[in-house]
Amino acid sequence: MQQVKVNRHRQNIQDDGEETVESTPVYKKKRVLIPLFIFLVLIAAGVYWYMGQQGYISTDDAYIDGNRATLSSKMLGRIDSLAADEGDTVKADEKLVILDASDLRAQENSAAATINNAEESITLSKVNLERAKDDFQRAKSQFQSSIIPKEQYDHAARALEAAQAEYNIAVSRVGTAKAQLGIIKTNLQNGVIVSPMNGVISKRWVLAGDVVQPGQPIYTIYDTKNIWITAQLEETKVSSIKPGDYVEIDVDAYPDQKFNGKVFQIGANTASQFSLIPPNNASGNFTKVTQRVPVKISIDGRTKDSRNPVGKLSLLPGMSVEVRIKEGGVK
Repeated sequence: MQQVKVNRHRQNIQDDGEETVESTPVYKKKRVLIPLFIFLVLIAAGVYWYMGQQGYISTDDAYIDGNRATLSSKMLGRIDSLAADEGDTVKADEKLVILDASDLRAQENSAAATINNAEESITLSKVNLERAKDDFQRAKSQFQSSIIPKEQYDHAARALEAAQAEYNIAVSRVGTAKAQLGIIKTNLQNGVIVSPMNGVISKRWVLAGDVVQPGQPIYTIYDTKNIWITAQLEETKVSSIKPGDYVEIDVDAYPDQKFNGKVFQIGANTASQFSLIPPNNASGNFTKVTQRVPVKISIDGRTKDSRNPVGKLSLLPGMSVEVRIKEGGVK
């Protein structure tokens, strides 16, 4: 009985060994095939990507751009009120900034009073001038008739000259006062700053009560009805594109959305020409760097409001994008 159990145990061990020997090649085969399959898939994906890139020029050095205007004051003044804040939609010629005009109003009143006084002086000096003319004509006639001596004639002539000078001064004062009043009125008009275009306030630089200098920014306004993409392309690639070429656009803010467009302008200068410190190669210290040329690209598929181009998506100036320009025209 014990011998039978030993034999059965040996038989089980032998069977297990045979199964292990038979399963080992299959396991090794799977270990080889799976990585090979993954490798082939990666190769196929790489080839597909490479073929898809042929005929395209791509760059991620691109952003959404648009017309913008910076509102500033033409004169020194304290801001009395601001009519809009960041994000507000404004219309062309809408009043946005009002400067304190109390000093200008006082100057306007003073200039008006000066004009009135000067005009009264003109009236009085004109009367004196007419009297001096009559006196001179009488003295001249009497002198020619030897009725009065030459001294009286000379005195009448000098009186006429003085009256004429007084009248001219009065007229000049009126002209000066009116010119001053005109400047004051112009400053009063400049104290009301309006929007130069339809758009959206993207930046408010000051607060009510601040004193602004001439040329100091107050608002920055973007025209959201007219946006495009500015792509900085290497100078070695610009010769392969032309206006009208088809463009595929990916906006970082909307990774699941696809946009299309067309090249409509290729820059006439490299971007470095407009940098704060343009390159100066005349010094002899020269390092050659591939320059970038700005290329403007339109965005297709927009609604009337460019802030909601496809559906309710907002394309805002400054957003990062990636573009793929089809060489040779339309896709």
